[in-house]
Amino acid sequence: MPTRDTNWPAGTPNWVDCCFDDVKKAGDFYAKLFGWDVQEGPAEMGGYALCFKHGRSAAAITPRMAPEVPTAWSTFFASDDVDATAEAVRAAGGSVIAEPMSVAGAGRMAFFTDAEGAAFGAWQGGEHHGFGIFNESGSVGWNDLMTRDLEGAKAFYGKVFGFSYDEMGADYVTCKRASDGEVVAGIHLAGHLPDEVPANWLTHFVVADRDSSVAIVEELDGEVLMSFDTPFGPEATIRGPEGEVFNVISYTAEAEEEAEHDRDAE
Repeated sequence: MPTRDTNWPAGTPNWVDCCFDDVKKAGDFYAKLFGWDVQEGPAEMGGYALCFKHGRSAAAITPRMAPEVPTAWSTFFASDDVDATAEAVRAAGGSVIAEPMSVAGAGRMAFFTDAEGAAFGAWQGGEHHGFGIFNESGSVGWNDLMTRDLEGAKAFYGKVFGFSYDEMGADYVTCKRASDGEVVAGIHLAGHLPDEVPANWLTHFVVADRDSSVAIVEELDGEVLMSFDTPFGPEATIRGPEGEVFNVISYTAEAEEEAEHDRDAE
């Protein structure tokens, strides 16, 4: 079972969370879908609830703090210095939505939009390192940026995180971490995005079986937007209880071996 007990290397997606109007309903949905144990944190954390799989941190859900904050799964990237990351975001043409702040000893965070408006965060681990489990059923396996400006996105994230890229076709690149060249995320030219949908980081959760997970989503009154097959395994795009969109993927045996090899290199 892929697990981690230390901070992630800078530039690696190391956490996801999502805010809701009805945290209990959302918690029930994801507990049934992914087998999470949802545990609300102390009062000073404002209802921020950690979601555990096999006793290890997999994600978090939180109450909506302001009406203008959308319900969407947010990707955070590991940073050794969140303040420096915030300056890099500004210099690259992005915006700082939440200035760097310390979070009750757990670490430091900031939240941004890139030059095209896609939201993402940075997490500098303290007592909380980020993902304690990954590439395992019920945990995050991958993060893709869906963008209308592939070249602009490459330039932005190259400046902020030092990413280099492998071209995987005309409309997709993988992002390689600056410290060692490991592939940690992807950027997809998504011309199919509806006009009203901004560029966004799409979270992919691993499941044991795509079709069984789709059936659970439908039983829980979620919405299956599409199901499709990929070289890495069967996948589906889901709309959750308050409109949040995410993917589920059931890795093939070959993809599981490759993912394990990549994470072993951490």
